Amino acid sequence: MPSVSYSETSTYLLCKRKHYYGYTKSLKRINESDSLMLGSAGHKVLQSFYEVILAAGDTKAEQLAAFEAAEVAAKAKYDEIVAEGFRDADNKETLENIIFKHYIPFEPFVRRGWRILAVEMEFRLDITGSSGEVELETPFVVDLIAIDPDGKTVVIDHKFVYDFYTYNDAALQPQIPLYIAGLRGLNHKIDYGAYNMLRNRKIKGTKAKDGSYPGPTQDQMLGFLDLKPNATRVKRTFIEQVDTALEIQAIKALSHEQQDVKAHRVANKMVCQSCSFRDLCTTELIGGNTNLMLKTEYVVRERRTFSDAAVELVDEDA
Repeated sequence: MPSVSYSETSTYLLCKRKHYYGYTKSLKRINESDSLMLGSAGHKVLQSFYEVILAAGDTKAEQLAAFEAAEVAAKAKYDEIVAEGFRDADNKETLENIIFKHYIPFEPFVRRGWRILAVEMEFRLDITGSSGEVELETPFVVDLIAIDPDGKTVVIDHKFVYDFYTYNDAALQPQIPLYIAGLRGLNHKIDYGAYNMLRNRKIKGTKAKDGSYPGPTQDQMLGFLDLKPNATRVKRTFIEQVDTALEIQAIKALSHEQQDVKAHRVANKMVCQSCSFRDLCTTELIGGNTNLMLKTEYVVRERRTFSDAAVELVDEDA
């Protein structure tokens, strides 16, 4: 069954050539950029942390009691990632400090009366046509779903960012509205969404009288942005997601040669300078030999598979 994720559509809209390398050819650079490595590693550590919290039980008291064990699990996952080759960027705050110095001591959910409902959970919403047959699968993975102190159900996405998003920044971002649309389409109660932001920028803090720098404050390292898109926004964003997914599927039906020709480059400085396929794209554009580059710098990545059954999300206290 045709399946297109949010990540795939966002890449396609960013640059069709990048989508061609990353999804049509399923390529991945062996040495990812430092930013990608930090974000990926950070998500894994937070996943380990909150999985222990969730496994402890459904009540706030049970989850809070598991906090210390969750921190131990997060440290073990961090050590595992480092052993596998993770490295910090010289110009960014270390992941160890971000998680264990700035985040966990001030953790914004369990410590403040939230209750974790789901961690890194997979969902899939099937889109049916006029005949009633499934035409498209839209899979997505949610970092966190939690119940806030007011009893509202919130879908949360972790972001490792250089600077925090503002409401203006988030106004056009489709991720949270898409998650809300997908979860509501699966008949799950979602009241609003939020970005849980962990800053990766090195911050000295305000210089003290003795000439020393005390380091960043909690507010400088952790940010929370709640989003409550109205029904029109949620609907429009989801329609755009489905339309883009169908466009991608139409291209995938073409021959390999046709897909190659139609994978146009966006040629935008901001997009290209951070693209992991930049060298490959440039070499290919001038007719250079990419065979050695493909053998030594890229691998075929494993695509995430989703279960056939729809996932049940149950709030025992609902």
